[in-house]
Amino acid sequence: MRQNSDAHTLSTGVRMTKFQIQIHPHRSPGLDTVLLLSQFEALSNERDWIQKPFVKHGFDEHAFINVMFETDYPKLFWKLLREKLDQADDFGLSMRATSIIICEGKSGWDDYLMLHHYDPGISREHLPE
Repeated sequence: MRQNSDAHTLSTGVRMTKFQIQIHPHRSPGLDTVLLLSQFEALSNERDWIQKPFVKHGFDEHAFINVMFETDYPKLFWKLLREKLDQADDFGLSMRATSIIICEGKSGWDDYLMLHHYDPGISREHLPE
């Protein structure tokens, strides 16, 4: 069982630096994925502490898009994403309805935190304070 320890680390001592955002466009008909991806690009262009995102398209029953970021400031990055999620504009509404957001450590899925899921019934975790 994972246990959170000090800021941004898990019991393994691995610092959380990778964020993966999986977008499920079929959950929001009319979603402008080009615009959505350009807004992700703008996040990294405007802040030198966020690396340029890596984008990968895939298909598993439905099309999905993985957007991966790396940062040395996970708490700050998550705060920025939460602010975007909470907005009532197209970006916030689309992200709430279509995305899964995780923060992973150097061991990938072995030490991840589920931060957001479009399904409110899925349990969410929090970055340690």
